[in-house]
Amino acid sequence: MKGRHIAPLLMISSAFGAGGAAAHDHAAHKKAPAAAQCLGLPVGKIAIQTYVFASTLADISVPAEWDTLPVGEKFERLKPSFAKLAGAKPDPARLAVVLKQISAIGYRNIEGFDLIGAEDPIAYAKLLKDNGLQAVASHANLDKNKWPATLAAAKARGQRFIGSGGFGPPGLDTLDHALETARNLNALGEAAAAEGITLYVHNHTGEFDGRFPYDHGDGKPVMTSAWEIVAANTDPRFVQFEVDIFWARLAFKPDRLDDLLAFLEKYRSRIALLHMKDLAANGAVTDLGTGTTDWRRVIEAAGPRIAYYIYEFDFPSDPAKSAKIGFDYLSCGRAK
Repeated sequence: MKGRHIAPLLMISSAFGAGGAAAHDHAAHKKAPAAAQCLGLPVGKIAIQTYVFASTLADISVPAEWDTLPVGEKFERLKPSFAKLAGAKPDPARLAVVLKQISAIGYRNIEGFDLIGAEDPIAYAKLLKDNGLQAVASHANLDKNKWPATLAAAKARGQRFIGSGGFGPPGLDTLDHALETARNLNALGEAAAAEGITLYVHNHTGEFDGRFPYDHGDGKPVMTSAWEIVAANTDPRFVQFEVDIFWARLAFKPDRLDDLLAFLEKYRSRIALLHMKDLAANGAVTDLGTGTTDWRRVIEAAGPRIAYYIYEFDFPSDPAKSAKIGFDYLSCGRAK
């Protein structure tokens, strides 16, 4: 895996600076919302992002006490390990063990991370099949020149979706760049659609924090997030979105869940996938169902067209344990 594939990780960690957690009022949340102990979603619509096991595959040690750190502080401590992650090629035996663990927990679908499965998509697809798993999506690089090969690999794995951990070049730092990024995504998405695959892009906080004067058609520019500008300038047939609920909650502010829910309702026709990642009161990623997110309201707001609810946890100290907690919460432990 090339270094550019972990650029989002480096940007995330540096964005928090010395303050550790993002500068939001996490104290507004005293405890997780009173809700059912599990969601009971269909197993066929549940997936896991294999990034959950990145530390295992790259042999990175994550102390248990780091699980409760605000995400910014955790990423700062992990930053020295990112170089190791960038150069990692997981041992085939280690990869096989991880996929066997994922299957034994009960997952039937995975969203791939470039760290694994990128070298030989046909062999990887067979390994998945041998473990009763299906690759339904993946995070890849949005390089125009390599896009035909990227699509071919996704097709070999039998994926419905192909995506990225970001929005791709040239970025979202200016209005012109956001518009050019949208044009690039349209071109990539059209090529993907020709192969029967849907392109999607994934958010962190910057896609919402970056705002520019934008004319929505009435001649009166208003400050609009880069995410919404890209959505307005991409064809729904070719470009869809994966909303990471953890990062979106930070961007919308943790004590303003209703604002995020309104956003999900407004854009539900463009959102194909959800990253089900929970937010603790102190700004840490936490085990699904133990944080402050009212998941039933999130699911209702996102609407019925979500193709997959994808569990994710950034660098848990015990990936298998966290993955099981996530599956049990999403599915109520059924169909293992």
